[in-house]
Amino acid sequence: MKLTTRVNLILGATFLLGLALVTVVVAYSLPVGLAGENFISFIVSMAVIFMLLFLVINIVIRRLVLKPVSQVVRMADEIADGNLRNPEIKVTGNDEIAEMLRAFNRMRHSMIKLAQMMQRLKAQDNIKT
Repeated sequence: MKLTTRVNLILGATFLLGLALVTVVVAYSLPVGLAGENFISFIVSMAVIFMLLFLVINIVIRRLVLKPVSQVVRMADEIADGNLRNPEIKVTGNDEIAEMLRAFNRMRHSMIKLAQMMQRLKAQDNIKT
């Protein structure tokens, strides 16, 4: 399942849950004091639910998006410094982030081949001179 689909499902479920919670009806026959208490408890419960949903969505986005992207950034910095010895990034899934990680691994592999080819050419040039 694509990452955008997952995020859309999470946001849609959050919206539907919020919509279901907002459709609470207070009966007209309740005294004003009891209606006020019900309203305050409803508002507090809505705040708690939305805070929990915010935390869950935040954790999911960190795990699915930010962690792999920061891993790519760290490895790109190391490759820029000339370190091609790090292992490939492990890729699981078929979402956009996984595609990016696969492309990065291909690029890293091409850089290694290029560096090896340059070393061979340099060695051949040293032999000729």
